[in-house]
Amino acid sequence: MSAVSNPRLIFYANTEQLGTVNFPFIDAPIDAIKRKASNVVYSSSNTFPSGKTAAAGDIAIVFINSDSGEEIFLPSSEIVQNNWGDRSQDGLYAWNGGDSLVEAAAAVYSTVIVVVHTVGPITLENWIDLPSVKAVVFAHLPGQEAGDSLTDVLFGDYSPSGHLPYSIPVAEDDYAPSVSLSMAESAILGFDIGPQVQDTYSEGLYIDYRYLNKNGTAPRYAFGHGLSYTNFTFGTPTIKSGASLTPTPPARAPKGATPTYDTTIPPYSEVTWPATLNYIDRYLYPYLSADVAATITSAADPGFPTGYSSTPQPDPPAGGDQGGNPALWDILFNITVPVTNTGKVAGKEVAMLFVQYPSDNPWDTPIIQLRDFGKTDTLAVGQTENVLLQLTRKDLSIWDVVQQNWIIPVSTSGKLFTFWVGDSSANLTVACTSDSKCATGLTPPV
Repeated sequence: MSAVSNPRLIFYANTEQLGTVNFPFIDAPIDAIKRKASNVVYSSSNTFPSGKTAAAGDIAIVFINSDSGEEIFLPSSEIVQNNWGDRSQDGLYAWNGGDSLVEAAAAVYSTVIVVVHTVGPITLENWIDLPSVKAVVFAHLPGQEAGDSLTDVLFGDYSPSGHLPYSIPVAEDDYAPSVSLSMAESAILGFDIGPQVQDTYSEGLYIDYRYLNKNGTAPRYAFGHGLSYTNFTFGTPTIKSGASLTPTPPARAPKGATPTYDTTIPPYSEVTWPATLNYIDRYLYPYLSADVAATITSAADPGFPTGYSSTPQPDPPAGGDQGGNPALWDILFNITVPVTNTGKVAGKEVAMLFVQYPSDNPWDTPIIQLRDFGKTDTLAVGQTENVLLQLTRKDLSIWDVVQQNWIIPVSTSGKLFTFWVGDSSANLTVACTSDSKCATGLTPPV
């Protein structure tokens, strides 16, 4: 971690709001660090201690956090910086003055590593470009194994291979406006929180990287971004077609015969209270009182209501088994991409597959959409693994509200689907098209 033989590790930790899970044990990061290093100094405070000076080779590791409680009913003692459980006050900044803590540490130490425990993206612009900030680790919500899981990466025992499940914007305003929706304050059940927020989902499909791409907004770190201690290259993929690329799914198989059941009305005693059962207040029971059960089971069959038809309607084309028409899960394309470790240590890599619709597609669709991903095994230096990525019929389909069916916008003018492969939404290096051609060195769509 340093040219100094025994660097001093200085820890500055934001105070953390803990969740409601009871761990069987907790391996704290500071405990794991002390098992790895002998020269460790620890400070747990939201403010940087005064009078601190740095020695040669010191490494400051600063922990910051940003939590969320989904604006649950919180007593006033659990409101953090005016945040009602959710990130309503601080937005996408770190809680508890975390950004200021990083800035203060970076003004004293020449090497600062920031560890972020967060439920989602935070903005990093206050300090990400400071010369002292050498690395940022998004540890998210690590749980009981927080210590070893972090030190395994910090000390190089494992090469990290995680990728961001969201984009990190330059500013919160770069996101769609619905990100800032929050409850209005009013008194409910004795707490000062408001009625449930109403979201009309006016952004449609355009959330996160889809919204940023549509508006030409570059994030600080793209969806899927992730570094490791080694490097990888993606070779030219190969593509094999599977089921036919048709505008609509093949017709589903007809349903079998309707099952028949015994229509004999059982004796009402079967649905009445068991004599030995003790009633517990506010618990729901599947029993009826004896007088009600007797009335129901002895009544004449009222028959079908007026206007009801016993003739079944045609099966909806999109229906079927769980998930709809089974043909939606047919594999249309198998794309195999060779991934090679071209760095200096062993590690794993993730290949992501994004779909770009034909340019004459009449539907409003994002520029690219993630549809599959796969991670390699641990690759030795120079080793290559072929990663299989697949596209189902549903992956390429769009729901048509008029036809009430899944539609693939097959171009009538010969335009093609393009299937981009890379390690993030902003680093798409190779591609295949739906006419089974693949190439490298193409101009990425975003």
